[in-house]
Amino acid sequence: MSTAGTHMRESAFTIQCRVVHALILRDVKSRFGGRRLGFTWALIEPLLFISIFIGIFQLIGKTSQGGIPVPLFFVTGFSPFFMFRDVLSQVTACTKGMSPLLMFPQVSRTDVLAATIIVETLIAILVFFILLAGCYALGYTFTIERPLDVLIGLLLLVGLGVGLGLVLGALTIRYDFVSTFSNALLSRPLFLASGLFFTADILPVKARTYALFNPVLHCIENIRSAVFHSFESRFVDLPYVIVTILVLIGFGLIMADFFERSRQ
Repeated sequence: MSTAGTHMRESAFTIQCRVVHALILRDVKSRFGGRRLGFTWALIEPLLFISIFIGIFQLIGKTSQGGIPVPLFFVTGFSPFFMFRDVLSQVTACTKGMSPLLMFPQVSRTDVLAATIIVETLIAILVFFILLAGCYALGYTFTIERPLDVLIGLLLLVGLGVGLGLVLGALTIRYDFVSTFSNALLSRPLFLASGLFFTADILPVKARTYALFNPVLHCIENIRSAVFHSFESRFVDLPYVIVTILVLIGFGLIMADFFERSRQ
């Protein structure tokens, strides 16, 4: 009996992996296969923002921030933040049941979430390193000091996107106005408070105290510290980020289950 049960569980797991794999291929094809530029479209938004703010900094005569050349400073800020934002928005949409794929009985919400998270993460990480390579090719030489810490920082941003996306998606099941709130949260406060334009060290003490409640800032500071020898943040608290992720994911799953049950 135990052998048969184990075989059944393995078969179910294999089927789920195949479903997720098929969803990943479908997502990639639907998003990039029909466009002539394909993957290049994923580079346009960060490049646009980075170019605009490089121009602004050049106009005010600023060539570095926190000891980091301005182009590299913005690449290590905007690209990770956009990864967090995109994961958050996709997970929010999946959690509130917007995916038409859920009409198929063999596809679960977990499958859609897993496929979405994997695609967004891989694309964002690839874009991040392409942008870094582009800066290097333009003469901004650097050596990534701690590659593993860079990956950890990026994956923690994914975790934050998943956790906050679950919470916002669950709330949207019951309260439609939350989707508007989440867009406003990302478009201004988080965009301005996540270290895209500053380092924690240059903030006044009181402002820094409040800014460090934002776990995204910790991740971006960690990434910059891991990439550049000339920059080492004294304020990164990864255990705080991990606890925040676990709380958000747990809270989001509980709320989603509760609101789904109450809707039935």
